[in-house]
Amino acid sequence: MDASELITRVAASGLRGRGGGWFPAARKWVAVRVEGGEPLAIANGAEGEPGSIKDRHVMTTRPADVLRGLVLASRAVGAREAIVFLKQSFDAPAAALEAAVRTTDLGGLGVSIRRGDDSYITGEETALLEALEGRRPWPRPKPPLPAAVGLQGRPTLVQNVETLARVPAAVDDPDAYGAHETTLVSLWGDVRRPGVYEVPLRTPLRAVIDRYGEGALEEIGLVFPAGPSAAPLLADQLDVPLHPDDLRAVGSALGTAAVLVVGASACPIGVGASLAAFFEREACGQCPPCVQGSRNLSRVMRAVEAGEAWARDLSDLAEAAGFMADHGYCAHSRTAAAAVTGLLRRVPAAVSAHLAARRCPHGGAVRDPFHPASPERAAIEAALA
Repeated sequence: MDASELITRVAASGLRGRGGGWFPAARKWVAVRVEGGEPLAIANGAEGEPGSIKDRHVMTTRPADVLRGLVLASRAVGAREAIVFLKQSFDAPAAALEAAVRTTDLGGLGVSIRRGDDSYITGEETALLEALEGRRPWPRPKPPLPAAVGLQGRPTLVQNVETLARVPAAVDDPDAYGAHETTLVSLWGDVRRPGVYEVPLRTPLRAVIDRYGEGALEEIGLVFPAGPSAAPLLADQLDVPLHPDDLRAVGSALGTAAVLVVGASACPIGVGASLAAFFEREACGQCPPCVQGSRNLSRVMRAVEAGEAWARDLSDLAEAAGFMADHGYCAHSRTAAAAVTGLLRRVPAAVSAHLAARRCPHGGAVRDPFHPASPERAAIEAALA
């Protein structure tokens, strides 16, 4: 197939990116194609979202599909060379992909595998470009987008590896793909069977937990459909379908589908403090609104958790979040603001109880699920192993 037919078929399939934004793949390809020049394609395998292991899973178990998708995407945008970018610690995915490069028909496409540091922000597409050019992985201001000015100034397609692994099926039969579309879910937290599962889109969240995770370990308190990247849902909201549009309609998101289940025994404010601490810890240090804003979010959430906050502190948090929502070079600032304030809006009674009692009145276990060494993250990483 030529480039136009590939793009037409992918558009007809409805394939959307699995890197978090769910942007239509065909529109991204067209944006690179129209620039002309000497375009380049990059498979983004720099997975870093807490609880997400689905990209490493697909690179390790289906490396040939990733490469076939990369070949088709490269042909569609007119690229003759491509890069698979991984984090430095991703030894198993690198080995699987290197073996697949030697045995897969690449149709003359030059493919190299490159590795960068393990920081969270390296997975952001423009930070990834900076890393490939030998600089600190700091996101670039946009515009221009990578489709116009990417690696070394060339038009560049940056596509998530799971998205690429789905391209061959989408091209082969667009109608069947669209009618039976699935996505990979990293299910973690208080479930009996954490792991990676292929789940039909629009499966109710409750069914995802019960059918694939074999149920929750206790009564459910919160569910984060996108890991830390969006506001959580309450237990009575779990009939919402697993789909980015449906989740957006209820004030959340699907993101990379790192679905975290938190039991009702955990203090929701403590989980919120863990969420805010994650954003503070992973701020890359480039933009003052994000650096200072995430620091303020974390400070106030810790104070609320300890029962040391006052109503004016929540006003400060709202002001910081409002500023962060409109500033910053990448989505980290906006996401931090939306996720933390979204959690607080879900649990107003818990906030009021902490302010009134001047301590944590919940009496539940202290939980820090977004910390790198948390039991929840250790369990999902063990499922990958």
